[in-house]
Amino acid sequence: MFPKNITTNATHAVNVLLVGTLRSQGALLAAQVNNFANLPASKEVIVTASGGTFLGSAFATTRGPGTGEQNNATGAQYAIRTNAAGAVDRIQVVQSRPNGSIQGAAVAAAPFNPGSGPNMAVVGQTILFDAATMTAAFGVQAPAITGLSTVTLRAADLQAPFSGAAAGTDGIYEAEGGSCSVYIGAGTGIKVELVSAPPNQTITITAVPGTVLPFSVRKIYTTDTATTATQIIALY
Repeated sequence: MFPKNITTNATHAVNVLLVGTLRSQGALLAAQVNNFANLPASKEVIVTASGGTFLGSAFATTRGPGTGEQNNATGAQYAIRTNAAGAVDRIQVVQSRPNGSIQGAAVAAAPFNPGSGPNMAVVGQTILFDAATMTAAFGVQAPAITGLSTVTLRAADLQAPFSGAAAGTDGIYEAEGGSCSVYIGAGTGIKVELVSAPPNQTITITAVPGTVLPFSVRKIYTTDTATTATQIIALY
């Protein structure tokens, strides 16, 4: 008998090969326009977005860091820097996940980490920063901060939710919380590390497309030549 309120169904999924995660430390300035006034000079702060069509940003909360439905642990946050004239000269995504590793060594090619925020971004979506958001981050100024910034996401701002080269042998998807199940929608081969295996011990599994593998996985070797599956869904 199953305990009450417990399900064996997956309640969260990540399309491992879909390019929809913000690059951590990716410069967004090339597609950023703003008309801010009265910002302090030569300062960099962490800012929560005020809105936009990209829905993967962290939401501001009055309950403290790490709280709320989409908090700073799951949603993306941004570092905004001003120059000596008080103008915004850089907006970057704050890194929220550790750099990837393969066989005990750091991945050799960018992206060096799996990106920030949920895997749901699309080229052309926007991220907004209004005067209230900027005041909360930079502090109250006299005269008051005014204006709005709009960042429009470009292809260069996005990556798949794994670290390592887009092509080659060091692409690594690391399961959130250390463990996931895997659905193979197309293709057959997938190279993985299982949860209880010794570190860096891998196995290549041949799957029937359209099935969920009966294994708990901690790493998926996404760009290894042994991984021939073309649709890989991490299930949680």
